[in-house]
Amino acid sequence: MVSIAQELVSHPRMQQRHIRIGESSFPYLFGSNCLDAIGETLDKLDADRFVVVTDDHVFGLHGQTLLRALGTETPVTVLRHEPGESMKTLSCLGEHIEQALRDGATRRSVVVSFGGGVPGNLAGLMASLLFRGVRLVHIPTTTVSAMDSVLSLKQAINSQVGKNHVGSYYTPTAVLTDVELFTTLSARELRSGLCEMTKNCLAIKPAIISELQEILATANLAAPESLLWLLDASISAKGQVTKNDTYERKDGLVLEYGHTVGHAIELLDHRQRDADGLSHGESIALGMLIAARISFARGWLTDTDVSIHDELVTSLGVRTTIPDGVTPDGIIDTIRDDNKRGYLPLADDAAAFVLLEQLGRPARSGGLPLVPVAFDEVYDALEAFEAAGTEMATLGVTGR
Repeated sequence: MVSIAQELVSHPRMQQRHIRIGESSFPYLFGSNCLDAIGETLDKLDADRFVVVTDDHVFGLHGQTLLRALGTETPVTVLRHEPGESMKTLSCLGEHIEQALRDGATRRSVVVSFGGGVPGNLAGLMASLLFRGVRLVHIPTTTVSAMDSVLSLKQAINSQVGKNHVGSYYTPTAVLTDVELFTTLSARELRSGLCEMTKNCLAIKPAIISELQEILATANLAAPESLLWLLDASISAKGQVTKNDTYERKDGLVLEYGHTVGHAIELLDHRQRDADGLSHGESIALGMLIAARISFARGWLTDTDVSIHDELVTSLGVRTTIPDGVTPDGIIDTIRDDNKRGYLPLADDAAAFVLLEQLGRPARSGGLPLVPVAFDEVYDALEAFEAAGTEMATLGVTGR
């Protein structure tokens, strides 16, 4: 079998970055209007079958274009599901694996994730389990997957208790994307990935905040040149903290900034509204605003630092209010089961958080970029966030 990492060093129509995460590495090729070039790249894998994991929405928009790019020489199995968190379940995983095997998947087959972070996580876990591991290629079609989730070895689905409790670490053979795929995203989906990009700026690379602000000021976030810069900047920021941290259990934990409360908001909202709930990125953005207020209350972040958080998030058009039906008590109950449990010794009334001492510098304890946060601090920050909602709404048009 041909290794894409060994055989493909460049493509004239795509930029290439080499992603290193601890001992693992893989190429990331991206460009504009290059889906046919992605098909040519996949041909080099000498697969006996492509197993495409996607959702109904993405396949309806781009499925036939992908199938044309894949050609007719290699059989293709398409595994589809309705979009949303209901896809990240053990039942869906089992059904997909059984269907792939019935269709004739072998050790030479390649699992191709085609979609956002949800299909990507499901496909990644599926690839790691089939025959104890078959090749995996991500083709992200959303900004959140292209700029965040595929830049990781973490593959996970949800349990009935919480998010991302069942998973593995698995290295893709490659990541390939065409930013033209992002132009069909709704404003909500587009800003979801840009929220993750904003997280990387605030927590890892504050030096590029001014460039991000310039792009946000253009109000043309879907322009290919904007998307290519945002993607390249995301790759650079995330690579800075994962290059020596394969499992994101050390410095890479800073990527969890905003996720403790953000995941709780996302999970609770989706239990009520399913796919109509807040996007992942929007939820993480709210989590960052709350984390910033905890840091401010501790005397770490300045009022200016908090204002920068607020300005960036409102510039993205995120509605800066907790969704109806998501209560402070519900958030606290949910973060008790946060997937960062076990990294630090914690009191019963505390959870592990990524907090910033200053922009780009996380607070640390036990050698990790995590600190214990008492639930009372979370309640106080939620109250401060709610009180600031009206003022933040004047910074930009929320809910665009």
